[in-house]
Amino acid sequence: MPLFWRKPAQAGTPALPPPDQAFLLREIVDGIPDPAAILDGRGQISAANAALGNLFSRKQCEGRTLLELSRSAELADAAARALGGPVRAQIRLPSSDTVVQASISPVSGGSAILVLRDLTEEKRREIVRRDFISNASHELRTPVAAISGAVETLLGGGVKLDGDARAFVEMIARHADRLARLTRDLLDLSRLEAGQYRPETGPIDVGPFCEAALDLVRARAAEKQIVLGYDGPASLRMIADRRALEQVLVNLLDNAVKFTPQGGHVTVLADGAGEFVVLSVIDSGPGIEPRHRERIFERFYRADGGRSREAGGTGLGLAIVKHLVQAQGGQVGVESGRGGSRFWVRLPVAT
Repeated sequence: MPLFWRKPAQAGTPALPPPDQAFLLREIVDGIPDPAAILDGRGQISAANAALGNLFSRKQCEGRTLLELSRSAELADAAARALGGPVRAQIRLPSSDTVVQASISPVSGGSAILVLRDLTEEKRREIVRRDFISNASHELRTPVAAISGAVETLLGGGVKLDGDARAFVEMIARHADRLARLTRDLLDLSRLEAGQYRPETGPIDVGPFCEAALDLVRARAAEKQIVLGYDGPASLRMIADRRALEQVLVNLLDNAVKFTPQGGHVTVLADGAGEFVVLSVIDSGPGIEPRHRERIFERFYRADGGRSREAGGTGLGLAIVKHLVQAQGGQVGVESGRGGSRFWVRLPVAT
């Protein structure tokens, strides 16, 4: 049944007039569980639900501006911009630890509808999770280093080992190395998410840089007889943090080599597209199914969990790639099909 259904008028009975827009908007606002309001063309609140009054500890919200109600110039500015089109902004309210997601959309008649979603508890949980991961990773580094050192001593001839004992020690070495990579990736990711990474950008000659990155994975590619290559303009330059971009490119190349079958190809393609440079790592692997592509850059997400673990992956590499690129003001994405995958990174060109 429609929300504003009215019983049809019987013959001889005058029909009820349709509800006006103000009435409909007020009904909609009252039905929204989050704090919500209708703003008129002057920026004043013409209708508000009880949740908005509870958020700002005000019994009466109508007739006030958002600035008077919230003391937030950022929220008032977002509302003013919303008259020209939808606006979404994450805002910390003054004199409070409350963080809200403000969604403001224009409606007919020069008004706008405002919905605030309280993110405070969600942000608190995110900080607790990030701190836990960071602290746990720090604590794991010491025992992992001790295990790795003991294993290196045993395998280096410090103790005579028979065949079975050596096999067990080599297994310990493999898993200690994987655990070391996992703790290192967790620390990197926690720093990126906490905003502790500050890129130091500068111009980079793309061709020599990509060739140097290819050299770092050439030995692993040779084990699988994978052909590596670079294709791009000789004079192309881009703006990036050299260390961060090296980590990004080597991570993508390492993944491409892992999942490309014996005798395949992995190519780095560079293209200057207007104001940006696009670096693509293209492989001839099996490709990624469409259902996995939207989540491939999430932490610990694996399109093929079994193969990823066998290849020694931690499930964090692509999440680190995404954060490093975004921290430099760039974008990252993936295209894939039966003939292979293309992971691309877009960063500003150096003019």
